[in-house]
Amino acid sequence: MWVVRTGEPEPSCSLTLHKYVEEFPGLIHFIYVDRTTGRFLAPDMADAADMLTPDTVRRAMARTLATAHSGYSGGTWRRGALHGCSLLWWERRGAAVRAARVPSPALVRALPPPGDIQGAFYKQLLEMVFPGETRDVSIKELICIHLGLVPASTAVQQSRRLIHLVNELAGDTPAGAADLL
Repeated sequence: MWVVRTGEPEPSCSLTLHKYVEEFPGLIHFIYVDRTTGRFLAPDMADAADMLTPDTVRRAMARTLATAHSGYSGGTWRRGALHGCSLLWWERRGAAVRAARVPSPALVRALPPPGDIQGAFYKQLLEMVFPGETRDVSIKELICIHLGLVPASTAVQQSRRLIHLVNELAGDTPAGAADLL
């Protein structure tokens, strides 16, 4: 089971593996990351221990970081029976996000590699995409791991619903998000 804490004294919201397996067929694990604050949300690995190893999740994260460093905001991959996808998008509190200035992949590759503790890659990417307008803009990322073949349209639909559900559970409702899906 995974739990989302909202910081309020009321009981925290929770969603069991069985609940999200019913709502998102084929999805066995996900990681939702707020790259601006360094916070993340993921289900307990014990719920999917028979289908997923910690090494598989580490490899998925490494693939996601490599995809972002290559200048792409999304990617898919396959490893055996597992299919993964990652999405990177921008949100702004209080106002809609204007169209992002798409940076050249060569410029993105010149940035320091993602994954450092200070978040230099994401800070510099944000400045590159929204020059001079980075205030209140946050970078979000979602990594999903499915068991079995999942059509791209289903993965995109599930990602949208999962993002909405996570934001709802966390009490985070952005005023504007750049919809890359």
